[in-house]
Amino acid sequence: MNSEELDRFIRDMLAQKDLPGVNDDVREQLVTDLKERLLDQVDRAIVDAIPEDKIDDFNALLDQSDVSDETIQNYVVQSGVDVQQVTINTMLRFRDLYLTPQDARE
Repeated sequence: MNSEELDRFIRDMLAQKDLPGVNDDVREQLVTDLKERLLDQVDRAIVDAIPEDKIDDFNALLDQSDVSDETIQNYVVQSGVDVQQVTINTMLRFRDLYLTPQDARE
């Protein structure tokens, strides 16, 4: 998923949240902050989806100073992680959590 798609997803989410009195500058900062949080959660979910028997090799790969993002992505895919599905599920959970009122979550 590219950056523009993530921005659109976050903007749609903010529109659904319907925050009154939020000006354009604040809205753009919210988009930036929420996108960063979402990407952190997606990364964490992908790492969590790596099979237990592949984690040591994955950590060794990350310890290499000259490893490329493409190499890391290939390793994740080859280890059996459905990155697209993990990303979609994480995005849906993120949206649901953001849009669900605090008192309804407890």
